[in-house]
Amino acid sequence: MINILIVTHGNYGKELLKSAEMIIGKIDNAESISFSIEDSFDTLSEKVEKSVKRLSEQELIVFTDMYGGSPFNAVTRLMKDSNFYHITGVNFPLFVDIAVNRNSYNMEELAEKIIKNGKKSIVFLNDGFMFD
Repeated sequence: MINILIVTHGNYGKELLKSAEMIIGKIDNAESISFSIEDSFDTLSEKVEKSVKRLSEQELIVFTDMYGGSPFNAVTRLMKDSNFYHITGVNFPLFVDIAVNRNSYNMEELAEKIIKNGKKSIVFLNDGFMFD
């Protein structure tokens, strides 16, 4: 099974996980790390490093909320010494997609699929999408 780690500002990752479980049920081998205003970057980095070491004993995909933010930077620092996939810009449809399909594809196929589907989930409705 592919393990999932979500690293985000505030409780976004925890709430993302809870919301997905409302739709698809319990998501095993998934956890989140919240970066709160009280945390230093070093504290966040230590939490991420411990989780990545533990979870990357199996295949691991790590999600962060935004490119260039502290969660992104903490995860990116570990990429040269660890073997995992890192996708930033996680959104709800993308996360549900991986939670449902992570046992149906290899890591590379899964990453390609969820990125493609994540982009499709962003729709500008005032552009005639629903009115044609």
